[in-house]
Amino acid sequence: MSPAVQHTLNNFEQLREIAARGLAVNHIVDNVKYAFQPIVDLGSGVVYAYEALVGNLDELGLKYPEQLFDFAFNAGVLSELEYRLFEKALTSFSHLPMARGTKLFFNIDGRGLGHGDDLRMKLDDALPQFGLSPSQICLELSERHKDAYSDITDHALSNLRQRGFLLAIDDFGRGFSDLRLLHDVSPDHVKIDRFFLSGIDADPRRKMFVTTVANLAHVLGARVVAEGIETEREYKACRDAGCDMIQGYYVARPFIEKTEAKLFYDHIRGPVSSGKRQEEETRIKNELLELPTVPFDASMRDLLDLFVSGQDISVIPVVDSSNEPRGLIHERDLKAYLYAGGSDEEDYDAALDLPLRSFVRSCPIADIDSNADMLLVTFASSLNSDGILITQNFRYVGFLSATSLLKIIHEKRLEEAQDQNPLTRLPGNGAVNRFIIDAARPRSTPRHLCYFDFDNFKPFNDTYGYRQGDRAIILFGELLQRHVSGSGTFRGHIGGDDFFAGFLSGDQTEIAARMLSLKRAFKSDVESFYEPEHREQGYIEAVDRFGSNRLFSLLDCSISIISLPPNTAMHPDQLNDAMAALKREAKRSDDGLAVRTLDAYETVAISKG
Repeated sequence: MSPAVQHTLNNFEQLREIAARGLAVNHIVDNVKYAFQPIVDLGSGVVYAYEALVGNLDELGLKYPEQLFDFAFNAGVLSELEYRLFEKALTSFSHLPMARGTKLFFNIDGRGLGHGDDLRMKLDDALPQFGLSPSQICLELSERHKDAYSDITDHALSNLRQRGFLLAIDDFGRGFSDLRLLHDVSPDHVKIDRFFLSGIDADPRRKMFVTTVANLAHVLGARVVAEGIETEREYKACRDAGCDMIQGYYVARPFIEKTEAKLFYDHIRGPVSSGKRQEEETRIKNELLELPTVPFDASMRDLLDLFVSGQDISVIPVVDSSNEPRGLIHERDLKAYLYAGGSDEEDYDAALDLPLRSFVRSCPIADIDSNADMLLVTFASSLNSDGILITQNFRYVGFLSATSLLKIIHEKRLEEAQDQNPLTRLPGNGAVNRFIIDAARPRSTPRHLCYFDFDNFKPFNDTYGYRQGDRAIILFGELLQRHVSGSGTFRGHIGGDDFFAGFLSGDQTEIAARMLSLKRAFKSDVESFYEPEHREQGYIEAVDRFGSNRLFSLLDCSISIISLPPNTAMHPDQLNDAMAALKREAKRSDDGLAVRTLDAYETVAISKG
């Protein structure tokens, strides 16, 4: 066979292979159906975004989405396939009647990103026909192919970010290099891997991990999504751990029918803020600096005009088309840039027309209903930060400077000190009464009020002295703080040997079990305060209130729990009367526990209409 004929045959084989790959891409794109799963704000239940998921894998002969992209990568058509699938997802997303104002989360495979003529670097070309901007698209990156990332990949991701796309790290915690990825990518969102969320409500170590990741993400200016949530308890644990959004079967399953899209989900609502929390939120609002903002796609000239018009301003928040903060620009960075090139007027004018995206610095970010102490932790963990960007429903509302934050914390500490038990440092009787008044108001969740009263405290105090008595009270206060924690809980010291704990939501049986665990811990630990002979015999002999010698068991405590059903209210005085009656019942019970749920005749039912 002549070289010319061989060359022709080779070209023919290449053309046939290219045609086959093209037909495969067309076949996949034509047959893929996209399903959407909502990503919901943990506090309000409002849909923040929808994640596009391949909804008919079985029809394509696949078990996992990864198989589709592995095939495309091996066939050399990954770039083309992902671009075409992106267009398909945009088409389906644009048909969702409730999608306006939300974002689209779209998974991309990181292999080969930015290499050659990568169509994925032209994703923004597909947006105008759907009336969308890059700031409405969040590209999810998996740790799965992190080993294939290179300097070219990092540059490509930076390029996509500068065009306005949001970036998210998917399945965070699955691989060893996730922290490196978090550092290199500086994502806008972190989606925590399901492994750390499954059973988080019953696993303190997992909850600690999620809390730590949430704090770190907030310091770096990222939001946290808890994905794969399946139960109410997991949802509440994620909320307490500081996650911002939730995704999973507990919210809604992925759907293909566009009529299933919703604006919000009623069962995903944070607890109503107490009066104390509302006071703290008002204090934060009063300290916010309403700094002028600049759009993400503005030029350097636009930004410079803002600094000139506001001479006292040293930082300006950058927001996207949805008014979500993307970071800060510091005046000092601009000066260093504008004057670095000398005084050439032509170069100076050219510098003013450059986009400002490359000057945006990440900044700690928090919602306005955040606890002031958590804001301080977030700020303290961030190096060289001027303050915290504050949002409401993820939209920018103001900037909290370091000075204002310290002022808020100082005022809070003074207020707490005025109503704090000097022995245990727990909130005192006034704070307990305010909590009861707040809990007595109608809520969509059950409320549980727990009273603790020591058994045989007076004979112990008479025998061992007030100093040992104070030690026992301090011990119980410390145990109470360990066993009662999280959002919607309260711990207080009414005075003497009387303590209080409150829960604004939760299951009565679970709470009773936790309180019994606290009771056992106290009974066990306080035994060390007795002399060996008293511990061995299990009692002491002392004078009772009538002047007679009696045998008294070692220190213990009685617990009474009053529960209010959802959507009911009760006068606080009636609630206290019911509690006093139940305390006597707890003293007489075998296990020192009395539990009661108030019925409809005692409470006032609140109409939902």
